Amino acid sequence: MIVGNVNGIILFPGTAGNMLRKNFIMGNPSVETSVDHASATSGFDVQNLATPGANDFVGNTCFTSVNAPCPSIGPTLSASPNPIPVTGNASLGSTTISWNAPDAELIEIRIGSPDGILLTTTVNRGSIQTGSWVREGMTFYLQDVSGGRPLTSDYTLAELVVHLQQK
Repeated sequence: MIVGNVNGIILFPGTAGNMLRKNFIMGNPSVETSVDHASATSGFDVQNLATPGANDFVGNTCFTSVNAPCPSIGPTLSASPNPIPVTGNASLGSTTISWNAPDAELIEIRIGSPDGILLTTTVNRGSIQTGSWVREGMTFYLQDVSGGRPLTSDYTLAELVVHLQQK
């Protein structure tokens, strides 16, 4: 884990034959420093100035990178509130579904299965309010449909089960 140092990881021009694998690299330099003191060689967790393909990047996690495949923390799918408070004998409720799929260009939120009922097709980050139709145990699927990807479990980025809670 590489956290809060001055430069993060920098591969300078001419660097070759290195493998950066399964590193967790965050806040190098800190967000405050990179905003206040931006320069060409600081402000990134990973900065690859070497010839493209000269070094291997495998399974790293970071917030910011330049010329390095470094997916961010990963996709998330959440509901707020979850559980959904309901009163009396109510069997339906409403919630806000939020998602973040940093490595996808286009997503769909599906209900019931990866190819189930479509809730929304949109960009890789956002939220949507449901109506009062959410039932106990309803499952939402965050699907990566970038480039026409099919609605299969291979492209399911996250699943979310929503619950109701009687008050």
